[in-house]
Amino acid sequence: MDLSLLGELARHIFLRVPETVIPTTTGGLLFWAVMLLVWTQYRRLATMERRIHGFVRNDPWVSTGTALVFGVVAGIIGSFLMIMLGITLSQDDIIYLWPVALALLLLNPRLLCFSYAGGIVSIVHLLTGWPPGVNPTAIMGLVAVLHLMEGILVAVSGHRVVSPVYLKNDRSAVVGGYLVQRFWPIPIMIVFLLQLPPEATLGGFSMPDWWPLIDSGAGLGEHWAYVMTPVVAALGYSDIALTEMPVKRARRTAWHLVLFSVALLGFSLWAAESPAVIFVPVLFGPLGHELMIRLSSGREFRGKPKFVSGGDGVMIMDARPNRPGQALGLHPGDTVVAVNGQPIASRSELNDATIFGGWYIELTVVDPDGHVRTLESNRYPPGQDLGVITAPESHDRPHVNLGGEGVLLRLLKRLRRRWRWRA
Repeated sequence: MDLSLLGELARHIFLRVPETVIPTTTGGLLFWAVMLLVWTQYRRLATMERRIHGFVRNDPWVSTGTALVFGVVAGIIGSFLMIMLGITLSQDDIIYLWPVALALLLLNPRLLCFSYAGGIVSIVHLLTGWPPGVNPTAIMGLVAVLHLMEGILVAVSGHRVVSPVYLKNDRSAVVGGYLVQRFWPIPIMIVFLLQLPPEATLGGFSMPDWWPLIDSGAGLGEHWAYVMTPVVAALGYSDIALTEMPVKRARRTAWHLVLFSVALLGFSLWAAESPAVIFVPVLFGPLGHELMIRLSSGREFRGKPKFVSGGDGVMIMDARPNRPGQALGLHPGDTVVAVNGQPIASRSELNDATIFGGWYIELTVVDPDGHVRTLESNRYPPGQDLGVITAPESHDRPHVNLGGEGVLLRLLKRLRRRWRWRA
């Protein structure tokens, strides 16, 4: 593929992808509907933070805005990959994914993922022949590229929206952790095989002879042509960090997502050449994704918890904005071992030492990497605590139960309780 073709592709993608965010088109309306969905998820997270901690750590508008920026950039990169790999679809391949994905969202927010929706649509088609015109190989190729973009997004920004919480691990011990929830709208250029006038081509230029690698399944005739069209997808990432800091957790998860996407893409290319193995990518998509999540979360819940109080200092999980702890320079993962030279072993000792101290304060802190540093100030306001969230102690109760129920399940439970009360 020569440089002139790459330049033409780049120009076409950069011109077409922004069209998706213009609300005057059908695609634009869908994009902003997805943005509303993303904002709703971040608002739920903010509501939980206010209920638990009394303040909002992650402003839903800021989180939604950053998701928009990262999602558009990921969409441009994903568009290059989709076109360069020659993954082509038909309209029937994409039209059923969103309804299934939204239905799964109502059951559980973490199921807002095209690996599950694509797997369901593909399996139903292979077993029943419905919906007609669906090409499971192309769908799973799309899923592979989207998850590669998700891996990149998690590595770059997966740790940016986290909430400190207390919860129970597999040993029923209350431990601290960071709840991670990220959602991104992805406007991506997809090559469709459409029935058009003969003069219509792929954006007005020809591709190499080996292209496409994964075809839509329909034969080209005089009234068929490949056309690049922007489509809106959505990616969701939910995780919990109990044994390591969120940034390390995000990088580990990102690596797993990249391996998963490369394997799924390889299986899809294999199935494109050998249709007899079509069930390999179709089953690997949803089942491999679910296995990856369960193994990863099991490692966290069964591993040695990092965010607990052990009697040798008090670990800081978060510092509230515009409070003394943040002004002093405390960060998540720091452990306060002494205040004004006096050892600290519990949250109450930390509060007493800071609230009843004078204008001068000196904190001895150990950071997550084991480095000791001293934080001091001669303008500490008397009568105020640090304004920090600390790791749980033995008497603390969990904040959340990670059941992950969606709107539909919560509504059904509410109706069930109301029916029992009336009975």
